[in-house]
Amino acid sequence: MEEFNVAAKLKIYVDDPSAMEGVKKNVETLAKVQRFWEEDVGFGIKVLKASILMKDSEGGMEALESGIRKIKGVSEIEVEEVSRV
Repeated sequence: MEEFNVAAKLKIYVDDPSAMEGVKKNVETLAKVQRFWEEDVGFGIKVLKASILMKDSEGGMEALESGIRKIKGVSEIEVEEVSRV
């Protein structure tokens, strides 16, 4: 079993709510996802939030962010929190 020592909480803005499931599947190919949930930001707009586990490595978070930004339907990503576990 892989050992993860960093937890991150991400906010992923998805262009089209119908693309949400596809975005989730693609994020799961990039990192170990603990859980996903959706959050209302207003005016019927929802963002996808993700709790992710990863190994501590130099440039790891930047690589993850870059990979998620390349997913079709993702307009923006914010790292809300990063901590060691």
